[in-house]
Amino acid sequence: MKPGSLVQYSAYPHYELHKSGMVGLVISRPYVFDEDDWVETIPVVDVIWNMDRGISQPAGTVSWDYIDELEVVP
Repeated sequence: MKPGSLVQYSAYPHYELHKSGMVGLVISRPYVFDEDDWVETIPVVDVIWNMDRGISQPAGTVSWDYIDELEVVP
């Protein structure tokens, strides 16, 4: 997964999002949060999604997502 990849949510654990037809464009290289109060070390990427992901994340908003919950669109 690299900048420019088209991705979708994997069926597990996001079955509804996987089937929704939502796709996103990866705009960053994988990274791990480097914040004092953040305990997880799971890599994330920044993604722009083509559909709304709720009121706080309308279509076109940049959001981070865990790499292991995404899959590259073939």
